[in-house]
Amino acid sequence: MRSRPVFHVTVEAVEDACVIRPVGELDMSTVERLRLPLEAARSDGCTTLLDMSAVSFIDSHGLRVMLEAASAGEECGWAWFVVRPSPPVRRLVEITGTAQRLPLVAGAVHMNPR
Repeated sequence: MRSRPVFHVTVEAVEDACVIRPVGELDMSTVERLRLPLEAARSDGCTTLLDMSAVSFIDSHGLRVMLEAASAGEECGWAWFVVRPSPPVRRLVEITGTAQRLPLVAGAVHMNPR
């Protein structure tokens, strides 16, 4: 029986901002561990960088939490950005066509023109 990789999220204050770093597989069973710090950062009005470089797997639940954060950010003027997406994150964003709905840092995701 294969054991499931550990998933965790770190939050680091950097001057007037915070960096949220999920590590591991982001799916239905782990997404709340990302949603909670994102909601806390939004409530605090803290500029937030969501560093997705260590996400080894992401499903629709992980994408949904990012899209929910994007909508909430637009509604209340919260500044947050998705930075350093891992290959699985880039692939999901690409195949779902959601790059334009997420606050991706320029150059973070290279989309193929259609």
